[in-house]
Amino acid sequence: MRHLKVFVIGLAAILASGCASVTGSSYMSDPNDPWQTVNRPVFAINDAFDQGLFKPLAEGYNAITPEPIRNGVTNFFSNLNELDNVINNFFQGKITESATSLGRFVVNSTIGIGGLLDVASNIGLEKSREDLGQTLGVLGTGSGPYVVLPLLGSSSVRDIPGRVLSMYLNPLAWLDDISFRNIMVGINAVDDRSNLLAKEDIAKEISNDKYTLYKDAYLEEREFQVLDGNLDDSDLTKDIAD
Repeated sequence: MRHLKVFVIGLAAILASGCASVTGSSYMSDPNDPWQTVNRPVFAINDAFDQGLFKPLAEGYNAITPEPIRNGVTNFFSNLNELDNVINNFFQGKITESATSLGRFVVNSTIGIGGLLDVASNIGLEKSREDLGQTLGVLGTGSGPYVVLPLLGSSSVRDIPGRVLSMYLNPLAWLDDISFRNIMVGINAVDDRSNLLAKEDIAKEISNDKYTLYKDAYLEEREFQVLDGNLDDSDLTKDIAD
């Protein structure tokens, strides 16, 4: 399953780079999305899978699973991502945040019963989410064109290597039991999707163009994350104008 995901990401990047020359002039108004002629069909396929399979699974999961248990599942998988935070905070020069992320992983993995309880936050160890895409952005690498990956959704050229690295840094990737690992990956996917249900309802009220809404939201969120929320006046003016 892990190798399949890596293959899909790599294939998507190759296809997207090969299609840059065939983009239609009607889509060239957005410099962040020159590959829209490919991205939109992939988005449509992803959305069909989501609406037909993943969303119903997430709704069923929410319906039969008590909220405390759902929170515990979310905490568990969030804790597994702390190693990603440790490494990327370090390479961004955020030594204190890197040490805090390591402390969160140790505390939640032990006192927090394998991460089911977020004890670290209760004692003042705040989560600092970082990944390779953000690290590259901090080091001055531009995001590159927007890309919609099969099944995996919104990304950018800069963020693709980070997705691959994050998969390998997640302790689930180290499991020898492939069947159990796949079950855990599936539970993680359903839990992630269930946490987006409320946001999806809000999104419907904002725009009917789901593709553009998701694209803009992704790119703006990633810029915000790279800058740690420190947007200057020109950034704010541009967002208002858009």
